[in-house]
Amino acid sequence: MYLSSRSIRLMALGVLVFSYLELFTGLYYMSGIGIALFAGVATKFIQDLGKRIEIRDLISFMSVMQWIVGPVMAYNFLPYDDLYYMAEPEAVYMDFVVPVCYFMVLGLYLPLKDERIVNHEDIDRLKIYLAEHPWVGYILAGIGLIAGFAGKSLPSSLTFLMFLVTNIQYVGIYMILFSNSKFKWLIFAGIMGLATSAAILQGMFGELVQWFMLSFLIVAMVINIPMWGKAAMISIGFFLIMLVQSTKEEYRMATWYASSTKTNSEIYNEIILSRLSSPSLLWESGSMGNMAARLNQGWIIARIMNYMPEKQPFVRGETIETALYAALVPRILVPGKIKAGGRANFERFTGTPLPETTSMDISLVGEGYANFGLLGGMVFIFLVSLLYNWVIVKVIELSKNNPTLILWIPLLFFQVMKAETDFATVFNYLTKAALVTFLAFYLTKVIMEMNQSSRKIIRAQSDNLSGN
Repeated sequence: MYLSSRSIRLMALGVLVFSYLELFTGLYYMSGIGIALFAGVATKFIQDLGKRIEIRDLISFMSVMQWIVGPVMAYNFLPYDDLYYMAEPEAVYMDFVVPVCYFMVLGLYLPLKDERIVNHEDIDRLKIYLAEHPWVGYILAGIGLIAGFAGKSLPSSLTFLMFLVTNIQYVGIYMILFSNSKFKWLIFAGIMGLATSAAILQGMFGELVQWFMLSFLIVAMVINIPMWGKAAMISIGFFLIMLVQSTKEEYRMATWYASSTKTNSEIYNEIILSRLSSPSLLWESGSMGNMAARLNQGWIIARIMNYMPEKQPFVRGETIETALYAALVPRILVPGKIKAGGRANFERFTGTPLPETTSMDISLVGEGYANFGLLGGMVFIFLVSLLYNWVIVKVIELSKNNPTLILWIPLLFFQVMKAETDFATVFNYLTKAALVTFLAFYLTKVIMEMNQSSRKIIRAQSDNLSGN
């Protein structure tokens, strides 16, 4: 989002939105500034769909929605919630979080290099490469599918590695979508169908929703989606998220805590059909309240701000140092090192105990505040966003000679795009995903070179036979 005519128009839109809110509503002015930022981010996200693959749009959209829009709703429109209440006044919360989000957007879009977006020129190079190497997508999709089945019988110590390798299947199907395969949409539907079935069996839908969102960026680029198509896909996506969100609790109660002779798929089909036969259930206060609670990540941040530093002093970089150590030092060398995840941090920095079966992260904003306070938290978010920006720009730069690298960006940022993740999760995932990307990319390159060499040998032998 560098200074261009479009950037100026987006800023003008933000000014108009803020002016309207200031003149015609009683919304706190800093909340209005935050909603203005969301208007600009959302508009850019919609405009970029089908024109470029821009993961930063998705990161910004999801973060601002969960850190600002959700809390604005909680403060001004939604009924008080005994569990997900905002522990700090709106002015205190927004005076910190809104500037943080502006720093985040600045760090993500700061023009580090001229080549900083994945556009149609990169896609053209990708298509030429895939035309010359039509099997690379199938190889990666196959590796991911095999890893998904094999991971169930491997030791738990390999769970995270197999999780990363399994997700390579999505990189494979993205390559297939950009290829000339006649069956690409059938293959895409098949793999997404398998992922949906696995999510239903496990009762865990978060990862599935994320991959559908990332796939939305790719599909929009493949079909060069028009504006009406964007509106339709976003509307359908919102409806499906509402549908899944409204069924999760009932489905988990029926499969996790009750015995039944029916399969999980049969149970879920019944629940889905009951919702579809009565769509009004999706808009009941309970369903909407649950959806709003999922949308609002700010209640955790507000609880941290309320608890620190009065009852728990700022930890001054302790969790950042620990996360760097945990991500960079192999577990085989230090078996007792910490695992990425926010449960311990949540309880420590909010003063709120969690049930044994519940795990919650404190988000980068919450962690920034817990470590460095108000100003330091803003600087922390800017630096982390700048790191994301640098990684994306570096991948795009490397893709000039290795066109398929641009399709690895969704895998690299799968965990990063989640607004609720803490630094340990983000950095651990990003480093491990980068390593798996390098190894898989190198492996497929070797396979392609071996395939080409074999073809040359066969062709040479055929020429010799025909000459004789």
